[in-house]
Amino acid sequence: MRGARGALACVVLALGAIAPLARAQGVPVPPDQTGQPPTGKPDIRPERVAIEVVGGTYVGLAGYFVGRGVGTFATRMMSEDHDRLREKIVHTTGIVGGAFTVGGFIYAVGDMGSETGSFSATMLGVGVGAVASELLSRAVFHRRHYTEFKEPTKRKWLSATLEACLPAIGGTIGFNSTRRWQR
Repeated sequence: MRGARGALACVVLALGAIAPLARAQGVPVPPDQTGQPPTGKPDIRPERVAIEVVGGTYVGLAGYFVGRGVGTFATRMMSEDHDRLREKIVHTTGIVGGAFTVGGFIYAVGDMGSETGSFSATMLGVGVGAVASELLSRAVFHRRHYTEFKEPTKRKWLSATLEACLPAIGGTIGFNSTRRWQR
């Protein structure tokens, strides 16, 4: 339970850190010469993409641990005979928690100001990134779960970073492929 509180504190801290940025992004849509909002796609701004990827990665890690905490709490009454099943449930709730926090964060950052995009495309990108990270992790690191991974700390962090950043990259691609001006 202590880990879930720490992860929740990280999420709150991350959201607090981007709040001033969100306020600064709240500029109205610049009208064209006819007074209408512009058509087409807004230009991609590198600082927004960087915030989506880096912030999405770290918020996703926090969401993963909060999801694991929820899964642990939900399965605490299971007997020791079902330890493998309990670990699968806990891991799955962690993945789901991480995926939704990544998608929600990317959508929230991308939807600031006068731009918007598709949440479903963002979540599709997160899903594709999560599947790619799992497949790449199995191919490169030859493992299934963190509990079976008995390698040096640097390699563990490399694996965790890989698994955390690919869903954020996928979600950012998904959101920015549907980005448009708000009407």
